[in-house]
Amino acid sequence: MKANLQDQKRLLELVDLDLSLVRNAGDRAKLLSATATSEASEKALAVSDRLIDARNRVGDLELELKRSENDLELVENRIAKDNQRLSSTSSAKDAQGIEHELTTLAKRKSELEDAELGIMEVLETVRAELSEAEAAKSAAEQELAELRAALETNTSELDSARAELLSKRSALVGLIEPELAAAYQRKAERNVAVGKLVGHECGACRLSITATNLEEILTLPADEIAECPNCQAYLVRS
Repeated sequence: MKANLQDQKRLLELVDLDLSLVRNAGDRAKLLSATATSEASEKALAVSDRLIDARNRVGDLELELKRSENDLELVENRIAKDNQRLSSTSSAKDAQGIEHELTTLAKRKSELEDAELGIMEVLETVRAELSEAEAAKSAAEQELAELRAALETNTSELDSARAELLSKRSALVGLIEPELAAAYQRKAERNVAVGKLVGHECGACRLSITATNLEEILTLPADEIAECPNCQAYLVRS
């Protein structure tokens, strides 16, 4: 295929742009598949589950404590009433019955106070766990937000670079003879389309060219674009 020297140089520029676009796409894919953000997201979810569990446990214990306090209040009120009855009764039989009931109520009060103390101790522990979970959730969310912000920034930078590369490519293709540009595109869809001939080596496939083939390439007219016998890429001679 005929191609003036300027167009041949433009093909080398074009293949460099295409390789940069490939690297850009690879960098973007690698960035989006990075594990740091997904791990931070999983960590934030796990901490959220822990926080919900701690909140539920605190709620249950507070409810249990409230019931215990109500039960204790009822017993204390009953004890106060019985003491009042005991002080005002003149019946020995009634006094005996009231004293028996007071003994039972005292035992019940002691049991309720012990239970209440136990609940309060557990509640204190669980509230501490809740505070830790809240702090951990805040830290995990902050870490995730920072990673997402960095990801967005880096992705935007890659997208901007890609847009610039595509703009340069479009402008360069517009300068190349249309038939040659179309031929380049067909080759580019299969492999690296253009390479510079450096000594005995093709710049596209990095393979050596035999002496016989090299002699044939070097004897071609300057405006005749050669092809690598190994990869069929266009070869631009110095």
